[in-house]
Order: sequence, then C-alpha cells, then structure tokens
Amino acid sequence: MFKSRRLKSVSNAIKTASSSDVSVGLGPKMFDIREVSRYGMNGTVKALAFDPVQSLLALATDAGEIHVYGKQQVEVVFTLDSKAIVKELRFVKGIYLIAVDSKDSVLVLSLYSKKVLTAFFAPGKISCIETDPSLEWMLIGLQSGSTVIYDIDKDCISPMRIENLQKTTLPQEHLSEVVSIQWNPRDYGTVLISYKLVTVIYSIVENRVKQQFIYTVPPFAPGGDQSGNLKTARTPEVCQSMFHPNSLHILTVHRDSSLVFWDANTGKLLHARSLFETDVNVPRDTLESAPQTLSQILQVSWICATNPEYTSLLIAGGSIGEGNSCHNLTMIDLGATPMYSVTSYEKMGAYYASPVQQKVFPVPNEASITRFLPLARASCHFSGNHDPAIVLVLLDDGEIETVLFPSGNISYKASLFPQSISWIRPVATKCAATSVPKKLWLGMMTSTYNKDFLLKGGAPIKKPLRVHDTRSALATGHKNGSVRIWDASHGELDDSSVFDVSVSHALNKSFEVAVDNVSFASETAELAVSTGGGDVVLFKFQANQYFGANESTNETEIKLRRFSLNEVKELIVDISDRAPRKLREGFMPNCAIHANAGKILALKNSNVGFVAMAYEKGLLMVLDRRGPAIIYSEDVKKVSREGSTLITCIEFSVAEYGDDRYSSILMTCGTELGEVLIFKILPETSGRFIVQAIDAIKTNDQGPISAIDTFSKTTGASCAATIAALQELSKGIPVPAFTVVAGYNDIRLFTAGKSKDSHRIFKSPIATAGLCFVRVPEIAKKGSSLAAAIVCLLTSGEVKVFTAPELRELYSTRLPMPVQSKYIKEASILRNGDIVVRVSKCEASLLTVLRETATKTDKSSANSVQSATDSLYNPALRITCRPQVNSLQWARGSIYVKRGDLDKLFGTDRKPYKYEESNIANGTISLDPQENVTNTHQLNAYDGLHSYVAPVRHAARSEAMGTMRYISRAVENGMDSLEGRLNDYATATGETLNDAIEQTGSDIVKGAFRSKMGF
Repeated sequence: MFKSRRLKSVSNAIKTASSSDVSVGLGPKMFDIREVSRYGMNGTVKALAFDPVQSLLALATDAGEIHVYGKQQVEVVFTLDSKAIVKELRFVKGIYLIAVDSKDSVLVLSLYSKKVLTAFFAPGKISCIETDPSLEWMLIGLQSGSTVIYDIDKDCISPMRIENLQKTTLPQEHLSEVVSIQWNPRDYGTVLISYKLVTVIYSIVENRVKQQFIYTVPPFAPGGDQSGNLKTARTPEVCQSMFHPNSLHILTVHRDSSLVFWDANTGKLLHARSLFETDVNVPRDTLESAPQTLSQILQVSWICATNPEYTSLLIAGGSIGEGNSCHNLTMIDLGATPMYSVTSYEKMGAYYASPVQQKVFPVPNEASITRFLPLARASCHFSGNHDPAIVLVLLDDGEIETVLFPSGNISYKASLFPQSISWIRPVATKCAATSVPKKLWLGMMTSTYNKDFLLKGGAPIKKPLRVHDTRSALATGHKNGSVRIWDASHGELDDSSVFDVSVSHALNKSFEVAVDNVSFASETAELAVSTGGGDVVLFKFQANQYFGANESTNETEIKLRRFSLNEVKELIVDISDRAPRKLREGFMPNCAIHANAGKILALKNSNVGFVAMAYEKGLLMVLDRRGPAIIYSEDVKKVSREGSTLITCIEFSVAEYGDDRYSSILMTCGTELGEVLIFKILPETSGRFIVQAIDAIKTNDQGPISAIDTFSKTTGASCAATIAALQELSKGIPVPAFTVVAGYNDIRLFTAGKSKDSHRIFKSPIATAGLCFVRVPEIAKKGSSLAAAIVCLLTSGEVKVFTAPELRELYSTRLPMPVQSKYIKEASILRNGDIVVRVSKCEASLLTVLRETATKTDKSSANSVQSATDSLYNPALRITCRPQVNSLQWARGSIYVKRGDLDKLFGTDRKPYKYEESNIANGTISLDPQENVTNTHQLNAYDGLHSYVAPVRHAARSEAMGTMRYISRAVENGMDSLEGRLNDYATATGETLNDAIEQTGSDIVKGAFRSKMGF
C-alpha cells in the first residue's frame, strides 16, 4: 500500500538544520492561568424560584450554590457554607431571597448587597413554608403542628404562634405536622392551613378558626383511586390546599388523588373528583373489580389568566400507570368562574365537574418530574400563578424542561434563558470549543439577534474586553439532538446570541439523537455533528432558501420529505429541505451520512471542505463536501502496521511530506495503540479527489492518541488546513512541519515521512494538548510577532506549557478548580491561549494561560472588575398593590387589616428594621389599588452595549473592505471559492486561483449589501 520507511528516532533533540526555535521570545513570566468565565452550574438543581417584578430566576443546587439569573449574561452565585441541600427558594419584597435547607436552616439573602444577611435554625423541623412577595412575614409550618411567624425585615420570630389546630379539632387523632400553608390571596388577615386530616381557614386578626374542611369518603364511594376498604368510610390525608384566586373557594388535594372543591365561607363541599372521575365521594352500586392505580399527586397550582376569574389547574401526578414516577402534567381548564352571589352550590359543583377542556402535557424525559414553576407575567400575586406563558419543570436528575402554557408544547429554544441554564435544558452530552476569526464571528452573530429572552432583570458589570484576532466559540451538544454555539467570552455579548441547531429535526428522529461529537470548521462556517445512533449530519451557515416557504400539502411529497434515515439505503442522504422555515439565516442542514457502522469515535470537519469520520467498527470515511461524495472508505486494520483497529483523533494539515519538496493536503489520524496513520488528499484529472494512505508510524508509547497539531518548522505558524494555505499549494512551495501528537501519557514531535523528534513523558495521563500563539516583540523573533508554545492539560488537573520544538518546560501550574476526570478529556486548547474545560456534568470554565500585559492602572481597574459582580436589584421597579376582597366579602364581615395592624398583632412593631434593604423595598410596594404600575427593566446606561444589533462600523476606510469580507455573508460563498481553489490545486496553475479570490471578495461585498438592504 505504501513503502516501508524507517524513521530516525531522536529523543529530546532536534537534529535538523532546517528547523528553528519557534518559541523565541517566550518566558515563564508571560504565563499565568486565570479563569475568565464560568458556564453552567456545579451540582444538581434541587429548588427554583422566579420573581416576575425584578424578572430574576434563582436555582439552588446540591453543591451548596444558589445561582440568580437575569438578562443577558447577568448571573450572581451565592456560595453557602453549609453542606445541607436547599429545598425551598422564595423571593420576598423584590429584594430578599429566602432559602430553606434540609437541616431546617432559614437563610436570608440580599439581592441588593448580594450577601447572606442572616441564617437561623427554625424552632423545630420545618414541614412547609409560606411567603408573600409583598409581605415581610414568613409563615413556617413545623413537624409538631405549630406555625411560627418570622419577620424578615427585623430578623426575629414573632411571639405569636399558631398551635396545632388539628389537635383542637380532632383531639382523638394522632398529632399531625403542618402539611400546607397559604396566605389568602386577597386578605392577609387570614391563612389557609392544612394538617393531615383537616384544613382550616384561620383568622390572624380574630385569633380563631373561621372555617374547617374535613373530607370523608363514605362507604361504597370510589374515592380518588379506589384504594382501601371501600365498604367503610375513609378520610384520605391532605397533601396540599389552596385558595381560588378570588378567595371564595378552596381546593384540597388528597393522598388518594382526590381534588376536593369547597365553599370558603360556608365550608360546603362543592365537588370531589380525580383527574379521570367526577363525584368520587358519591356511593355507587357497582365498583370496578380491579381499579387502576394512580400515581400520587405531587403538586397543584391554581393558575389564573390576566383576569383572575378565568382559571385553570395545573397538576403533576395523579395519572394512571406511572407508578411512583411522573412524566406529564395535566391541565384542567376551568374557564370563567360563575358569579358567586347568583350561583347555587349545585351549579358550582357542576362547574368543577365539567371543565372547558382537559389536556395532558407529556414531558418526554426518562427522569421523573419533582416540581414545576409557572413564570408569571401579569403580577407577582396569586402565589406566582398570574398569567404564565411558560412553566419550568424540574426533573429528579436536575434537568429543566420548558413547557409552553397553555399549549403544553415543549420548547428547547436556547435563547429563552441564559447560557448557564442551557447546560440543563436538556443536559449537555458534549462540549467542544474552537477559535473563530473575530470579524467573521461578529458578522455571523448578527443573524442570531433576537429579543425573546424571558429574563429582563439586573444589569451586567462591564468586563474588560480581551483583544485577540480570534474569538473563542463554545459548542454544546445535548441529549435531545440539539447543538448550541455560543461566544465563550462570557458577559461581553448578548445572552440571546446563540446558534441553535436541531439535529433531531434534520434526521426526523426522536431516539438515539444524543450528540456525541461536534466539529466546527470556523473559517468556512461548517458544522459536522454525530449522534448516538451513528448518524453524521452536516450543516453550513448560509441564507435559508426555504425561509417563509409554506409546507407542501401534497401527501406524497410530505411523506418523501419526512422519511426516516433507517428507511433509506443510500449512504449520503440530501436533507437540505429539512431547513427550519422560520429561520432566515443560520446553520442549514446539508446532508446526512448513514453508514450503519456503529458509533462515531472521531469526527473532523476541515476548513478545506473535507470531513473525516471514524466509526467504532473500524471504518474510516472521508467525504468531500463539494459533491457531497465519499472519496475514501476503508477499514483501519488494512492501513495499520501495529494492529490498530480504531481511530481516536483526526487532523487535516497542509505541509510537506518526507522529501517531496512540495506541500500536500495531509490527513493525520491517531489510533488507540499510539500509532499515527498519514494520508494524502490528491486531485485527479476528472476534478475528483482521492485519498491515499502513505505512512503508518508508531509515535507514542501508549494510546489512545488524544490530540494532533502541526506547525511550520521555520515560522512556527500553524499548518492546519485552511483556505489561505490552499492558495500556497499551487505555487509548489514546500512547508516543512512538525506534527505534535499526544498519547496516553506522552507527547511526541515528529516530521512526517522523515524522523521522530522530541519526546516527553508525564506521570499522569494527558487529557488534551494543542498549540497556542503568543504575541512577542518583533525584535525577539525576526519576521514574525507571534511565538508558538505547546499547552498540555493532564487528567490530574496540571497545566504545562512547553517550547517548540524542544519541549522545554516554560510554565507549570494546576487548574484553579477541581475537575471530574470523566469530563476533563472534553477540554479544548485554543490558539489564543484559552482553555475550555468541562468541569462536571453541567459546568464548564474558560481559562487563559497568558498573563495580561497591562499598565498598573489598567491592572488595578481590571482586578476591581474581576471582584465585582453583576447588579441584581432594581429599586425603580414597583410591586403592584396586593389584590383585595370584593364588596360581597366586606358585607359578610371580612375585617380589613392594615400592614401596621399586622405588625402589632405579631408583636414586632416596636423592633427596628435590621437591614438597609427594608427601607429600600418598602418604598417600592404600592398600597394604592388605583395606582397604575408600569415597570421597565432598564437599570443603567450600560444596558445593551454589547447586544448584537445590526452593526455600524466606524473603522478607518482602509479597513472597511476587510471587515466586509469577513462578515457572515462571506461563508455563503465560501465553498464556491474553496471549490475554485481546490480545482486550481488540481491543475497546479495560479491564475484561476487569483481570479477566484478576487471574484469571491467581490461577491462577499455584494452579498453583504444585498442582505443589509433587504434584497
């Protein structure tokens, strides 16, 4: 297949006169590792809360962190000292965040100062809590059955205590914990308290029980789930209770999945039902012999529209055949509530028995639902259930699903929430980073700008911009078959600027679509993605030819378009018509490769139009995107000399092989045994390209090969295959190069076709390695202002920087955070000295190994910015007046209570406010029902500075053409120019190439203006 070539082996010495030290000018003082950005979150999400006024979302994880998110990249992390897990989060008065942990501690966090104000142990084991967004009091239900009242503003517990009211009502029963508490949504003088067997409306003002509710199922009535002895009376335990938004009715939820509606004033039972049956408390002549088991109801929210009289119930659990798990939500749309004063009990019962509609919202996830959170829009009142359009569903593995309300559709749109939340919506299965030319990236990003992000609160701190010729792009693949590409420079750009690519939609599949490999060719804006099912999908950034097109109504055409890959025998399947109809410009599906050769182990989309795929069954395949056409397909065993069966790493370069005296497109593949296979990609007279295996060499002591890189022996510049490198091919200029190969625990430099060169062995396994380029004074390095260094990351967390090609150690340190070994191999070393490390399942970090070269003044200001955090609290936002009872309830004797009266009743009126936050927050709460509150989330003038609006360039005239060349429309014609260059490479003439380059530049500018002018 190829001539056997004996290579000279030289350890730690360079024996060739043609190479030079490409690290001249570099010294240890030029390197210093620091963290630039953090993405995702540490641990599993256990609790969440939303403040619709401040428009902030809080998530608590089991790693002792509470993350508060706002608009753009606004994020503040509270790190708690306690090891206890936070199980409840509540926003209070817009300025406090209350956390309750598993050790019964209550923590008060300030959104204003971003500090933990206080923490105290409750006087007993906490069973439930209740807060109101406009009130400073927190009701704490205890396991003993007592309810204590905590004044947040004054940091004290009220001497007033509500004792166990079930003991008073049912003295013969066992003591019960407090199961559920809720403030009356229209009268904070009364609260609804549930124990296991009884629910009461308790008047704080009158210090008495105003009404009690005990649900008893008579003999031969089925009850919610027909459990227990049906021949006797049963009293199903209460698990939750709540007021109707108008406070005239209440709902009690029971362990047997009964939903029981009551008249709040008289205590009359209006109707008892389950999700599937009505009148479940009415005795029946015949009962089902084998009743179907219902899952336990986990949570119920009484949701209201903008008009609080139009309501619906959202229920997790209570379904048939789910056992202990829960995989859907049920919405019971009750419609407009009948007028209380003119509606009989019978008609009210019929109203709850016959809803407008009932819908099941499936949550397609293996994990079970633990709780859900409606994101209110109209106000913060009615227990946070006032006119939500989105419901966040928390699963037991910490993932979050986004359910649109009331349609029930699941949305995975990445731009709805900040980037960190994207890691768990759904969970990320792959993380990869790459360097992208700065101007090209900013141009591409204009197509992603949108204003559909939900969180609008807070304001980002101004972060110092790092000046590089490249941006760092971070791509995450997810288990639902989506790929999201963000700008990794956290906080510098708008949160919604994300490329959202749906692989599952392109494949028309919902199973085996978890993304396991992502390769982004930054210069040509091409994307290759592989899934767990072994399919590879190719995308290209371009204008969408199907934008706005109506879906065909022709059934045959729809069937042909909606085929599944499993039904197709072709290896390459055209899926370009699967482009999303609502996206004007972005990553459009091109084709899918369906090889049926197992999972993909290595995937590389080069910047010169070739894509290489290595399968777990040993197949190596190369595709030319211009066809697209497969130009190589062979089993690795037939090429290997060492018995390698798998390829683990692939890299494309343009360099000289051996003594050719000209450069070629080389494809270098690393195997699981530490062997490197080298291939040439050569043109044929027909215009096609062929791939030839030309060498196999055992480079590393032990495999697998985890990283491959190449650089010029003379200049130190990267020899990665690029369009610019192709331009030089037709000139026949040889580029002698070193290839850097990282094995299991050693790094090898070798010259392809000639010799093995430097070698370095480590005590720990290597996670990844790569080249970085550092700007140095031109005096130090003649002819170039960039010096090359090799950065190596070990699985132990050590980071080492070496000179090239001697592999002399320049700098050694450790990552500033612990990293799970399972994920560290997904780290990426980028050209500008950035390292993107996946720290854990849901967290990644962007670090740099380059020390900042700045003046002392710049450094001090940069350090102060580093220590500063984003702003969260906006004192200009007002909380609307709390809803009040209607005239009928006044007539029935409801007592109007002022906030000051409640302070006296609780016995805390004489204590002073403890925090500055109290006075600030009190000035934002409206007490006038007639006040028209209009809030705008504009915290400071800096807001929106880095948003991706249509850019207006103010560069000098001489640079304008260069800028226009690189904006997003460049890649639309990128493959055309690439094809011209490859054809030119085939004919080995320079004229066609130059014409192609000039034509491409002209087309790019025309395309840019066409796009901007709307043509």
